[in-house]
Amino acid sequence: MKVTESPSYSTPEVSKVMDQSRRFIATASDRPEDIVEKADTEIIGLALQMLSDGTADQVIIVTNDIPLGEAAESLIPKYGFTADQVTWLTGGELAPELKEDFVSEFD
Repeated sequence: MKVTESPSYSTPEVSKVMDQSRRFIATASDRPEDIVEKADTEIIGLALQMLSDGTADQVIIVTNDIPLGEAAESLIPKYGFTADQVTWLTGGELAPELKEDFVSEFD
């Protein structure tokens, strides 16, 4: 696990994937783009940045936010990375005890 700063908005690919993520999440969750949380798009931007700059050769995104997880798995491979380099896990997949208390906001 790596704790880091916000993604670099000056990197064109990072800014682009964050914009694409906002649209993807908004469409998948039937919400306007302007209410998609910035943190959601930053997670995907940071994952792409870490793969691009060699900080990581694989990323695992743990979230119960289904549109966010699907966006990460769908968009990051479009930047030259394999699907095996991007893994999305729900909290319950990471720690089974988290699954017991999970209530999806998207069901």
